[in-house]
Amino acid sequence: MDHDWKSRVEQVAQEDLVMFINACLACTGQREFYDDAYGQKVSLDFLHDYILGNYRLLYARSLAAGINHFNQSQIIIKLLATGKETLPEHRQEEGALIAASLKALPPQRAFKLLQQLRQQRINNRRARAIAKEYLASRTERLAFDAVKYRSKIRSIAVHIHLKLEGELGNFLFGNWKKSFQTELFEKFRQGYYSANAIYDLPFTVAEGLAIKHNIPRHVFLSRIESQMTITEKLRLQQSGKRVGKEIEVDFHRLPLTQLAMYVLSLSLDISRNHQNLSMKGFDGF
Repeated sequence: MDHDWKSRVEQVAQEDLVMFINACLACTGQREFYDDAYGQKVSLDFLHDYILGNYRLLYARSLAAGINHFNQSQIIIKLLATGKETLPEHRQEEGALIAASLKALPPQRAFKLLQQLRQQRINNRRARAIAKEYLASRTERLAFDAVKYRSKIRSIAVHIHLKLEGELGNFLFGNWKKSFQTELFEKFRQGYYSANAIYDLPFTVAEGLAIKHNIPRHVFLSRIESQMTITEKLRLQQSGKRVGKEIEVDFHRLPLTQLAMYVLSLSLDISRNHQNLSMKGFDGF
């Protein structure tokens, strides 16, 4: 009897875990064909809490199962929020999984996750240590990160009581009276005060400053085009046309999947599709 009961418990655990992993591979908390975003988030949040409460170690190990970024972020936040419930013998493994998964996330998702810790008032010792370790791992790109994600990094630094050395602290907290030795910080400072200086900055950074300086969209796109990545050029094809700016894209450099996604996003109007599908050597694609 005991053996049968144990086997049944193991079977239920396996079924629960398979269901959870499948959900974490497919669900993103966004509106889909059969469900709206709110309904999916509620269902998914319940499933996360159920697995966390009953199989905490397996819940943490699912970070290494190739699940999508949205669910990785949810797992990290929930593990950090409930650190007191971690068994001592599992604490090191769980911490290592969290740190490795956070570093593997795209930077915009990682910084958003760390900002959510502040919004949810998760500020225990392990959460602060994980955040500090992540920022330390970004040292080589921290100047770029500080420019691109300035408000996020500033709020994260305040939340985890991080002491910022050198020019980084002055830059994040708006002490811009003196010029910076860090080239990117100085370019941003100049762009903040001068509309002509924004075109030396990366597109995503310059875009916000263009709004501040009230630069017409078509003028901005024309002058910043050389700073755009190919992905940015592709993303701005339709919005550029709406303001009368044709942005040149070398479609030969695009991965086939990305090119196919772009084609599928186009209007179904036949003449327009034909024009777009005849892109520089892609006739008959």
